[in-house]
Parts: sequence; C-alpha cells; structure tokens
Amino acid sequence: MELPFRFRSFRAKLQTAFVSLGIVAVVVTNWQASSKASAALEQATLDRLAGIRQTRASQLEHYFQDLEEDVAALSADESTVSAIEGFREAWRELPGLKPASPDATALRALYEREFPQPLALGWYPDNPRALMLQSIFLAANPNPAGERGLLLEVKAGRYGTVHSRFHPTLQRYRSAFGFHDILLVLAPEGRVVYTVRKEIDLGTSLAIDPMRTTGLARAYRRALEHNSSQTVLEDYAPYAPSGPLPAAFAAAPIRRAGTAIGVLAIEVGIHEVNKVMTGGRDWRAEGLGETGQAYVVGPDGLLRSDLRQQIENPAAFYSRLAEARISPAIIERVRTNGTSVLTLPMVPALRGVPLLRSESSLHLNELRWTVVAEIESAEALEPVASLRRRTMTAAILVSVAFFTAAGLMAAAVTRPVLDLAACVRRLGAGERGVRLPEGSADEVGQLTDAFNRMSRDLQETTVSKKELEVLAGRLISAQEEERSRIARELHDDLTQRLAALAIEAGRLERFSSGENRAGLEALKRHIGMLATETHSLSRRLHPALLEDLGLAAAIEAECRAFVERGGPVVDTDIRAIPPTLSRNARLALYRIAQEALRNVQRHSGATEVSLELATARSGITLRIHDNGAGFDRGGPGWRPGIGLASMEERARLLGGSFEVRSRPAGGTLIEVTLPLGSTDEQTANSPR
Repeated sequence: MELPFRFRSFRAKLQTAFVSLGIVAVVVTNWQASSKASAALEQATLDRLAGIRQTRASQLEHYFQDLEEDVAALSADESTVSAIEGFREAWRELPGLKPASPDATALRALYEREFPQPLALGWYPDNPRALMLQSIFLAANPNPAGERGLLLEVKAGRYGTVHSRFHPTLQRYRSAFGFHDILLVLAPEGRVVYTVRKEIDLGTSLAIDPMRTTGLARAYRRALEHNSSQTVLEDYAPYAPSGPLPAAFAAAPIRRAGTAIGVLAIEVGIHEVNKVMTGGRDWRAEGLGETGQAYVVGPDGLLRSDLRQQIENPAAFYSRLAEARISPAIIERVRTNGTSVLTLPMVPALRGVPLLRSESSLHLNELRWTVVAEIESAEALEPVASLRRRTMTAAILVSVAFFTAAGLMAAAVTRPVLDLAACVRRLGAGERGVRLPEGSADEVGQLTDAFNRMSRDLQETTVSKKELEVLAGRLISAQEEERSRIARELHDDLTQRLAALAIEAGRLERFSSGENRAGLEALKRHIGMLATETHSLSRRLHPALLEDLGLAAAIEAECRAFVERGGPVVDTDIRAIPPTLSRNARLALYRIAQEALRNVQRHSGATEVSLELATARSGITLRIHDNGAGFDRGGPGWRPGIGLASMEERARLLGGSFEVRSRPAGGTLIEVTLPLGSTDEQTANSPR
C-alpha cells in the first residue's frame, strides 16, 4: 500500500520511526492498563452497588416485616379489640348533624378552604353521624391541619369518652413507629369510626364512592377475606385524605371469639421508604459519591421512592426532566406534589450519561417492587480517566524525548551519509579523485572506506565520456583514412599491375595455339574479373563518386551494386539534398546506407527493400526498410553487431538520432536523422 506522503530524508524516517514506536508502546500499555483497570473498577463499582442495593432491600424487607408484625400484634391486642367495640357502640349512639346546621356550614367552609379538590370529587360526607364527627374533630378543632390529632377531650357523649380512653395510646403508638395514621374500621359495614390524625376520611364508608376505590378500601376487603390474623399490604396509591402524597396501607382483622368485628389499618406514607432508600441522605458516606442513589420501582414502572437529585437540587432536577423529554404534565405534577412517587417512571439517565446500575426484586409477600442502585459511569470510572490522562501526559513526554533522541541520532548517522551522497554526485558529474574523510569503525565508516576504494579504482581504470567520444571520433576518422589509403593502393598499384598482366596475357594468347591458347584466354578472363572486383572494392572503400557527383548518386550506385551482388531491387526515393550538407554528414549517411544494405544481404533474406532520403525542418532523414526475418532486441542473448554500433556512433557524433525497429518475421526499419547544422565544424574535435 502506498503511503499518502513521502519521507524526504532518512532523518525524518528515523525520527518518525522512533516517535511511532514510543507512541505505540505507550498507547498499547495505556490501553492494556486502562482496559484492565476499567474492567476491574467497573466490577468493583457494580459489587459496591450490589451491596448497597442488597442493604436497602434488606432494610425495606425488615421494615415491612416489622410493620406486618406490629399491625398483627396491635390488631390482636385486647385494648384494640375493646377500642373497636367501644367505638361501635359510640357510633351507634352518636347524634347526627343536620346538613343545614351552623356546624355543618362551618364544616363545608373548611372543605372549601382546605380541601377544594376532595370536595369537588364527592368527599364531603352525606351521613349525619359522619358530619357530626368531622364537625367536632375538624371544623371545631382548635389545632391546625396536620396537628388535629392532638385534640383529646371532646364533648361528644359516649364517643368522647371512648376517644379519651383509647386515643392517647394509639397516638403514642403512631408517633413511636412513624406511621402516618392509624384507622379503625367497623366490620362488616366498613365504617371508619376512628383515625389518629383526624382527616376527612373520619366517619366515611368504605362501601361507597369515593372511598370504595381507595387503597384503604382494598386493604379492608382483603383483610376480611383472610381467615387468620395475617396482615395484608396494599401498594402506594393516591389517597385524597392525605393530600397529594400517595399512601400505602397495612391492615389486619380485629377478632372477638374468632369473628372479625373490625379492621385495624395503618397508613404508611412515603417518608419512611424515602428514609430507608436515601440512607438518611448521607449518600457520600455510603459510597455513592456525587451522583449515586438508590430507589424503588413498582411493577407499573413508576417510582415508589424519590430520587436523590430531586431532594438535593429540585430546580436542576426539573430542568433535567425536561431535557429527558418527560411530559410537561408529569413534570408539573411532580413539582406540585413535591414527590416523584407514582408519577415519574424510571428513566435511563436524567443527565443523558451512561450509568452503572444494579437492581433486584424485593422479597415481600404482596409488594412486587424492584430495588435499584446506580451511579454515573463517569464518576465511577474517574480513576481510570485520571490514569489515562496521566498516561497521555507521559506519552507526550516520551514522544518529545524520543523525537529529540532520534534527531540527535539521525544527525550523527545522516551527516556522513549526506557527505557520501554529495561525493557520489561529484563522482557522477565526472570529477575524479573524490575522497571522504576517514570516519569511525562502524558500518558508516566501512561504507566510507568502500567508497574511497571505488573512487580510487575508477580514477585508475576509467576514462570520461568526453574521452570516449574523442576516441570514437578518432577511430572512425582513422578507419576512413585507412580505407582511403587502401583504396588508393588498390587503384594506383594493384589495378595497374592487373591491367599490365592482362595485356601480357593477351599478347601471349596471340602467339599461342591449342590448349595454351585456351588457358591464356581463361587466365585473361579471370584477370579481368579480378580487376573489376578490385575496382569495385576500391570504390566501396573510398567512394570517389560521393565527392564527384554527390550523396544521391553515391547511394543510388550503392543500391545498384547491392542488386548486382544478388540482392532484391531497392525502391529508392531520394529527395532534394541541401547543398550545404557537410562532408562528414554526407559520408555518415552514405556509410550508414552502405552498412544497412550489407546487413540486409547477409542476414535478412528480404525480398523487398526500400530506401528513403528526405529533408525536413528537423533535419535530413534516412530510412531503410526491409521485409526480412527481423530480430527481437529484447530477447535473451541478443547483442547488437558491429555494424549497428558503428551506424549509431556515426549518427551520435554528428548530434543526430539513430533508431532501429524490428520484430521476428516482421522486417527491420533503420531511421537516422541528422541536424541540418551538421557542418564540418561539429566534428572538428574528432581528430582524423
């Protein structure tokens, strides 16, 4: 995979490698440590929450178990049995109150002032005796609401006497155990003949609305259904006599000689459950930190105890309810009632953050509650976050240290490497005798020694490109001079001797007869053929025709000679040749054409050959094409012959280009282009 960026120096690579290794090591270590620490801390937090949840559940179970036992014991107590019997008789003897009487008018005014909603819902009593009781204990009570149970002595005939006898005991019992109220209900008619707190349920009937659907009425009916004195529990539900706060009830039958003559009901407010679930509001001391809490949820998903946030900071709590998209009507009801019980469902997280939570069912006979203990994950895992921050700080410091160390090390390593690169560039530019100062005995020092030896060997064994060009020019010039010398000797000496020999043979032929005459005739014929071949060889070695008649005539003559030597007819296309073309250029083009035709005859086996010589702005171009065997220049073992090498060298010395295109069984094309400025001065540096 190709990187999206490229390193331009070994130093950058080394620094990046060091820093990357350091960061990877720190990150892997951090990940390992934080992952294990996070898992361990999360498990420890869940264990702590489970312990708190178990403690809360155990406290609630004990509370309700004690409540059941207390209700059962109180309902079986002889004083309670005597109280229900006394209140039964007192109720029967209690005079009724006329609805139009002044006392009844005062009671209605009290309802309108203190209980407008219950009044609208039909809680105002229509029974004359109930009107009498509420008029005495509510309208005529000198104590304020919530403290009307302090009234002990009343003028109500037998009812006042019974009340004065039993009320102090039941009131002390309620205060000692923290009950909201204690009620005595006659059976089987279901009449509430006594309450400690003296609320608007006093004197009402559980058999008619609106009392018939209350939790008290359900607890009463269930208590009478039991054949024993077992206590029944009724879950929290709205109860108008207690105002906006929900109420739960524990009830047990009151029996005389095995017959239920009434029911003892204990009204349990939310305060006792809140007290248990908040741990006395000392959350931090119990290991719940700043965000932890424990609460109870009912089978309907609604809370049975208030949340910590509502208790500590109500304004922020209501804002978070709105952020959690809780219905505005529910939020207003919670705000008005001052409690979330039976109103607010259990939400995942009011702050919109993850939670660690532990929950379990509460083991009560009739209450299907769930106890929940939770804390925000961020707070629980804060030590891990702190560890990660410290590790990241260490990672930054380690990265800086690694970067600095890598920079120093890279500088020590790259300095000799850069010096070596500079010397290599000087050596590549043709400078000889380049040397590096001797360094250390490490790998860089060994590389320095190897470079110095190579430079010394190159200085002793190689020549420069310019020197090679000069040598090549001299070789070609010497070759042409040697060809001219041999051609002159063949023309001036050998050809004349052969002519003289032919003349002598002709003279002897005239004086001979028979076989001698035939032999001399054959000898004269062979001498003539040898003279012709010698003349042709002399012409090829030194083309006088090139100097006498020009390049076009010389090439055409070479094409005719190619045909005479057995080659196919050459399709020749020679266009105008500029007269300013230098002698060296004309000679090079002629020699290239000559060598190319010789190669066609020797190697290609071609049946068609074409030669084109044309002039353009870019220069003069010679193209020679055949349909012969061709060759593969990229094939294994292929090497250019001396002919191709000499043609290419001639073109290069004159500043031209040389190209060969060929393929097996596809023929060969040789193309040479020489610049029109190829004058004799261009080859002046090529000694003859």
